[in-house]
Amino acid sequence: MKRKIILLLSILIISSLLFAQGAKEEEEFVEGPAKLTVWGWDSSFNGYAMEEADKLDDSVEVEFVEMGKAAALQKLHTILASGATDNLPDIVLISDLHVKGYLMSYPDAFAPMDSVINYADFAPYKKEMLSYDGVGYGIPFDTGVTGLFYRTDYMEEIGVTKEYMDNLTWDQYLALGPKLKEKGHLLQTYNPNDIAEFQIMLQSAGSWFTDENGNADFVDNDALRECYRIFKQLNEANYTKVVSDWGGFAGAINGGEVATVMRGSWISSTIMNNPDDAGKWALAPIPRMDIPGAVKYSNQGGSSWFVLANAPHRAAAEAFMANTFAGSVELYDTLLRNKTILGTYLPANDAPAYDEGNPFYSGQLVNKELAQWAAKIPAVDTGAFSAEAQASLVSVTPRVLAGEDYSQLMKEAEKQFAQKVQ
Repeated sequence: MKRKIILLLSILIISSLLFAQGAKEEEEFVEGPAKLTVWGWDSSFNGYAMEEADKLDDSVEVEFVEMGKAAALQKLHTILASGATDNLPDIVLISDLHVKGYLMSYPDAFAPMDSVINYADFAPYKKEMLSYDGVGYGIPFDTGVTGLFYRTDYMEEIGVTKEYMDNLTWDQYLALGPKLKEKGHLLQTYNPNDIAEFQIMLQSAGSWFTDENGNADFVDNDALRECYRIFKQLNEANYTKVVSDWGGFAGAINGGEVATVMRGSWISSTIMNNPDDAGKWALAPIPRMDIPGAVKYSNQGGSSWFVLANAPHRAAAEAFMANTFAGSVELYDTLLRNKTILGTYLPANDAPAYDEGNPFYSGQLVNKELAQWAAKIPAVDTGAFSAEAQASLVSVTPRVLAGEDYSQLMKEAEKQFAQKVQ
């Protein structure tokens, strides 16, 4: 009798487990939209973009979990480093300059995209930034295509035309400084401790801080030497507004102190913060460097979406991204029209919103021009250690500006870099 009771209990337990498992499987395959979790920052920009994409696909429901940029990237790193897969979202946002580091450190964490999306539909430089070991990862999103935003009223005072501004060399650009100073204006802001503009200049010349092997490329980098020549002129000039932080930078723009701003397209929202300046600003390509092959187009900033290889709803996430951010002109038209979010999806260059002039820029087709320039940005391998490279250069920059031996200082910076990444 005792054996029969034990056998009966065993049957009941096994039946209960099988029933529970069957119920779980039934729950997993229940009909309805897949619920995708997305990690990112800036709900008014990236979150808004996901919200609009969600409206175009009834097969999914998107939950955008907002975090600070640094917090989002750190949380992703912490979970991937632990080897855990249970607490991961379906999709994450990663800033382009951080992508290589994640792909090198966690090569199996992200879903390959070569068979999911057509990278030829995006600005070429984006594919390079999202590739590792010959494989494309990530869905390209916004661009940091750069431009030279300038005050038309100030330029008119010194007799400079739009045609002249559209075809500047760096020396011609710097020569505007003394003329503007005579009229009581400054050319641009200048932060001696920030070499962010080097990113713009180097990529326009098809170069970067590191080589294809991830090693520092300082000593024999002609484009970097030219960056320092320009930076030294700005440092010694009396026609720049010296700033030390974002507040001073933005204040100089909105306060009318500077005649030009050279940054990624995202700076437009800051320029437009002062409605009294409407009609006083225009856009031109950046100056061309005195380097063979250099162009007037570059990039600063931008980010991309990544589907996790172990995402709870990987197939649904891939299909969703392919149909929206990698396949919908309608989406990009909406983003551009309502939020001036400029993507890198080339078919969207014909979106209706691109043909609408911006009143703040006196009707100039700012978005259309930026989109056309994005397709001409040189593709460079930014590697995984851009931040370390820039930090190493910043440490010797005061001595470069003081006139010490340039080659020797670059050798010192290369040694610092090697120590940082070993």
